[in-house]
Amino acid sequence: MSNFKAPTPVGPYSMFRYLGDNSDSALKKGPKQYWVMAGSIPIDPESGELNNDTIEDEVNQVFNNIEAVLADNNKTIEDIRKFTVFLTDLTYTPLVNAEIEKRIKGAYPARTTIQVAGLPMGARVEIECLG
Repeated sequence: MSNFKAPTPVGPYSMFRYLGDNSDSALKKGPKQYWVMAGSIPIDPESGELNNDTIEDEVNQVFNNIEAVLADNNKTIEDIRKFTVFLTDLTYTPLVNAEIEKRIKGAYPARTTIQVAGLPMGARVEIECLG
């Protein structure tokens, strides 16, 4: 379980939703519940402000927020099957890679990384997850 507190969404959306039960025959584990998590930006859950002194702070806060939302829904970062990473500069990719390597010890999720012109509240990184 995460020791982090989940931030409040910055708009009218759910941070986490189940998509329903499906069979995952590739894993042969029977029915599974698939879910989606809204994009997480580096909001400090205590202040409601961006934790953006450095890009390293932003990446770390995003992953803390992901873990907190997952923990609130009885999931862990190991349950993620796909990340979609939005960066305002693709040179931040190695920082995201390092954080994933630090936090995930099993098989890595699939991932798409996209450079964008801007993100909510002026963030430099946003990550959404599927499980």
